[in-house]
Amino acid sequence: MAAAIRTQTVEATVTVRVSQAANGDLAAGARRQLERVDGVSVEDLSIAGLQPGLNDTIVEAVATLSVPDADRPTERVADRLAGGFGVEPERVERVEPPG
Repeated sequence: MAAAIRTQTVEATVTVRVSQAANGDLAAGARRQLERVDGVSVEDLSIAGLQPGLNDTIVEAVATLSVPDADRPTERVADRLAGGFGVEPERVERVEPPG
């Protein structure tokens, strides 16, 4: 029997480098970059700002992420995000479950 992987939900303010050659819009590109980080699933993403560059666009975003529950405290989540290519976390906060 496979062990269930428990997750937690966090809200993260991040900057993400999205290639100008990427398919889709900037939100989809930012979502793809975040989901390339091992164990990260994007539940929601809102663009807060843009900075055009020569080869990429820096997307400032607020994202609701599902991450492994083992990544407590949120500093571990920030470290996980920082390990992703082109991803820089600015703020990571745990979202309390309703109830």
